[in-house]
Amino acid sequence: MPLRTICWLLLAIVGGSTIGFKLALPGSDSAPAAASAQGAPSGPAPPFTFAPPGGRRVVHSTGLDTGGPSTPGLRPLTASQVQSLGGNDTSAPAGEAPTIAFDAPYVSDLRFLALPGIPTPPTTTTPTDTTTTTPAAPVGPPPEIENVHTTALTPFSATIAWRTSVPASSRIAYGLDAPVIWTPASDASTEHQATLTGLGFDDSYKLAVTATNDGGAARVAEFVLTTPSLSGPVQMTTSNGAILLNGQPSFPKLVWAQCPDAAADNLAVGIDLFMGNGCGTGAQLAKWVAGRAFVLANAQSDAAGRAGTVGTHLPDEWDTHLPGDFTTADALRLVPPTPGSGPRFLTLTNHFYSRASPLPQGKGMYPALAASADVLGFDLYPLQNWCRFDSFGDVFDSQLDLVALGRGRPTFQWIEARRMDCFGDQLDPTPQTVRAEAWLSIAGGAHAIGYFPNNWSLDVGAEIARTNHEIQSLAPVLVEPAIAASVAPESVVKVGAREHNGAVYVIAVNASRNAAATQINVPALGDRVLQSLDGTHAVTAKSGSFTDSFAPLEVRIYVASPFQG
Repeated sequence: MPLRTICWLLLAIVGGSTIGFKLALPGSDSAPAAASAQGAPSGPAPPFTFAPPGGRRVVHSTGLDTGGPSTPGLRPLTASQVQSLGGNDTSAPAGEAPTIAFDAPYVSDLRFLALPGIPTPPTTTTPTDTTTTTPAAPVGPPPEIENVHTTALTPFSATIAWRTSVPASSRIAYGLDAPVIWTPASDASTEHQATLTGLGFDDSYKLAVTATNDGGAARVAEFVLTTPSLSGPVQMTTSNGAILLNGQPSFPKLVWAQCPDAAADNLAVGIDLFMGNGCGTGAQLAKWVAGRAFVLANAQSDAAGRAGTVGTHLPDEWDTHLPGDFTTADALRLVPPTPGSGPRFLTLTNHFYSRASPLPQGKGMYPALAASADVLGFDLYPLQNWCRFDSFGDVFDSQLDLVALGRGRPTFQWIEARRMDCFGDQLDPTPQTVRAEAWLSIAGGAHAIGYFPNNWSLDVGAEIARTNHEIQSLAPVLVEPAIAASVAPESVVKVGAREHNGAVYVIAVNASRNAAATQINVPALGDRVLQSLDGTHAVTAKSGSFTDSFAPLEVRIYVASPFQG
């Protein structure tokens, strides 16, 4: 055979291979389905199938990748590690979306600790009360903190033990970005133990182990704790107004009726509870997101449709379809509780609210509906239901009404995340309105948050990610009972407060599109310095009150450490 002929044959073989490879690439303009149908061996049947309405959504039942690296445990935090934790590197490999970064400018200091004998860096704003007092000088050497180790570690909690060189009062402060939650202080001793509650699975927390001797001399040892991934079934329950995961307090972030193939985008911004499956059963979605999030099944599903879920949801906006004389017995007869299926979630319309018009059948059914559920929620949507430009205060006030209706049950509110029913650019939800509405509902007592619809713009998604991160960083605090907090009756600023192991947390939101200033009264504060959660702002309370100014729709979360007063 001539050499020229051989060369042309080789070229044809190489060219054909290249074309075949191009056809198989994802995103190719070609359609490989026809080629694969020609005698290709069929693989095993998928574990489950989906039937989207009208067949419009193609779903590939491959599940989500849950095999990421995880090294649970406790490790000391060195100075170089502190700096790396505080970075905002959003670079990503070519072709991958950048990771959303969260600003934590205070991550490498301990200003929240306010320990005697430990300098506190100056803040960027001047406290409202500039009176200063000189604290007594600490006496004696600060205690050495030794042998810090975990004695128990789960995806949602950790028990840590340590020793001090002299008898000392000791405790741990912890948080995702900075130590903003405190365990109870121990009595003076050399042996210490504390349990960190309300942790998130497969996450890393910054810990500050603090110890103070009788003379006021203090020392801090810093660590990073990484929680393990989920490795088995999780039980959701409710108790004392909180939603619990394996007995630990949690603050769920929900979406409604998501389809499995779109779940990854929700997971990326911190959604951890899916209410229903828009393209199948709760069991199918639970299998899809296993190890990454949890699912509520339709309460009217059979056992197979609820497999792997942590709870159920009752019919959406059930009050719309019920008579005013509806009773709890009626509710339980229509949708009987199923033992072992977890808490029952119910979403109401806003017509229970004292400032909302009633349904044609009245408001008589609401106490009965509330009694038939374990977790009670609603949607109000001032922009996209009421078509009002500046009615954000109703988000807070209606949440207070829901807490009263729930009579000790955990409550939640759905937050409008994009245009739905009301048109006009001035009525479109924005990152600013989503953030304000979420924290207004939390200040009013919500113990979970939902975002609706289940898709949104990129900028709104980035804000949802930031808000969810902040919520997760304060989860065990936010489910504490509300403590006394108030502003002047005519103020547009709404305020709520919580106390957790001696620390006081104040959530203030300007519910107006105009700048505002107000005096905030939280008697539990006494004379304490409050630091904003983002570490950039400080005020000083005098006799439980302080004054601050807010930009339009600005959210400010204050933290006052338990070491003061």
